[in-house]
Amino acid sequence: MRTLLAASTLAVVAIACSSGPAETGSSSEPANPTASAAASRPKVQAACDVLTPAEVASFLKVPEVRKDDLNSGKNQFTGVDLCYWYVKEGSPEGIAVTFRRAASDDEGGRMLAFSSAKGDAVEHDVKRSQEAQPVAVGDEGVYSPYPVPPGGSIVVRVGSAVVTMTGTASKDTLVAMAKLAAERM
Repeated sequence: MRTLLAASTLAVVAIACSSGPAETGSSSEPANPTASAAASRPKVQAACDVLTPAEVASFLKVPEVRKDDLNSGKNQFTGVDLCYWYVKEGSPEGIAVTFRRAASDDEGGRMLAFSSAKGDAVEHDVKRSQEAQPVAVGDEGVYSPYPVPPGGSIVVRVGSAVVTMTGTASKDTLVAMAKLAAERM
């Protein structure tokens, strides 16, 4: 009896696997899944690719910025990519950019990635999280000022990609930076 059940199960699986999708003429599935997967991937692949050094310097209204090569890069434990741009060594003036992708491109995965980024941006401070201001950038975005000015954090999600920008820039500057970043995500 077990042999008959196992053989029947294998036959059903083999038929299902070999028959392919039914031809209905109006499939909601993409004709080329590889092409649609590539199109759904974020354009930017690393935090330091979100904005160029010249763009960051322009937004901060300084002649140049430098990348902190020691602390920039992908965190192997969290999977979050980090990029630190500073105006001059020893100065708090600058911008930190983080880039993360949702583990799965579904509502739950996107929600988890955005929530994690927002938590990091507000330093897991419940009051700052509750007072974060929605911004009209990307699919979802919030801004949170630093408790002691100047500066703050902005978190923007486009599809399954999430970028956080934190630093000494004004809200308007962070929003402008985030809008440019969202076009590249």
